[in-house]
Amino acid sequence: MTVSEFIRLGIGSLGHLYPEPEAKAIAFRLLEHLAGIPSYKYISDPDMRVEEPALLSALDELKTGRPLQYVLGFTEFCGHRFKVGEGCLIPRPETEEMVSRIVDDLYADDGDPAQASSEAEEDGPFSILDICTGSGCIAWSLAAEFPEAMVYGCDISDAALRYACRQRVKVGGAKPIFFTADVLAEPPAGLPKFDLIVSNPPYICESERSAMRPNVLDFEPGSALFVPDDDPLRFYRALARWADVLLRPDGHVYMEVNERFGPEVAALFPGSRVLQDVSGRDRFVVR
Repeated sequence: MTVSEFIRLGIGSLGHLYPEPEAKAIAFRLLEHLAGIPSYKYISDPDMRVEEPALLSALDELKTGRPLQYVLGFTEFCGHRFKVGEGCLIPRPETEEMVSRIVDDLYADDGDPAQASSEAEEDGPFSILDICTGSGCIAWSLAAEFPEAMVYGCDISDAALRYACRQRVKVGGAKPIFFTADVLAEPPAGLPKFDLIVSNPPYICESERSAMRPNVLDFEPGSALFVPDDDPLRFYRALARWADVLLRPDGHVYMEVNERFGPEVAALFPGSRVLQDVSGRDRFVVR
């Protein structure tokens, strides 16, 4: 099979799930990651022969709706590669945008706040808590950005925490510490006070399921995505309780939110503000 033939096959095989440009992009990624063939070969050497078995096997998986990230076994986030698979939510671009905002805001306010805290020492190291950590993408990315910080991540899902603990992101300081916790319960005893609490909790209403693709609904963990229509803020009320107990007086909270409920979430965190994502949607609440 040639490169051009495989791309056409990929578009045809995935057309029932994805628009043609997206199906084509997926086929290119398979070529790159499974066969080591860069996408420009489609133009410069379309008749180049490719080994078929792994590519065709991957296409068979994708035709069932299985997400590309699960098929490849990883995703890219904030310049790092993260392992993902069944039981683990695939990080979204909005979450990546939130991490970038955190980094930009903290450096703008304090230079490197983690370094300053480490040098001061009286209050202990700059500490970060990622609640509902999932794959650990937020915790690991912030640990890489702030090597002087102590970073913690928690989740109720054992499957997700297995992925979080197995990530191999290079950090200049200590690796994140992950632990099991249910944010809807009280915070575990023995945790330090935190300078930054960040969370991307479940926030999609059950009634919004009909607008979502099968590759999400049939494969990614619903417990990491959905909340009841009659209680869409349940995780944010819990986050407010955790912040009351665990956040230092001058600390910050960053949360990803459903665009429908930005002001309602902000009302739970006095002094907070709602920020829009790159698409102009209410997506983050920051205090």
